[in-house]
Amino acid sequence: MRRQQKLRLAGTVAALLTAALALSVFGWAQGGDTPIVILDGSLSIQSAVPWAQFTGTGDLKSHPHTTKSVTQVAFTVGGKNQTITFANESCKVDVTYDSAHIVFNTGTDGKGLMMRPFSAFHQGRNANFLAHNNPNAKISHVTIIKGDQQVFDSDASGGTKITISYR
Repeated sequence: MRRQQKLRLAGTVAALLTAALALSVFGWAQGGDTPIVILDGSLSIQSAVPWAQFTGTGDLKSHPHTTKSVTQVAFTVGGKNQTITFANESCKVDVTYDSAHIVFNTGTDGKGLMMRPFSAFHQGRNANFLAHNNPNAKISHVTIIKGDQQVFDSDASGGTKITISYR
């Protein structure tokens, strides 16, 4: 009798823990941040959303969560960390790599994040990573535009990391 009570209690606890875990994973995957992380040194771009879900043809691809907005761009350039916040404003991040421009930009309301040129990349270590076709270059310049204002413009010399938060 006592053993049945313990088993029932253990089963109930396991069911509650499983439900809590499922809800937290579902909430994270559905409602949270879907950042894009750009890393220097054999340029790679990581997305919380698999790249195959991005839409569009040719070199221009759009983030599948079209109703989400860019909320901030956090970056490390030249060993200095900075964050620029956005509130329903257009965002443009222009990264010079291998003397070409990799551009992330939104519409005027901060929604509709797009990336180009997609053809300069191939799938990286999994479906959430892109690797640049030229692994031997470095990010040499970063420009960030918020609305109509250029808020950051600097040469880069290695170790650059840019995170575009999209909620």
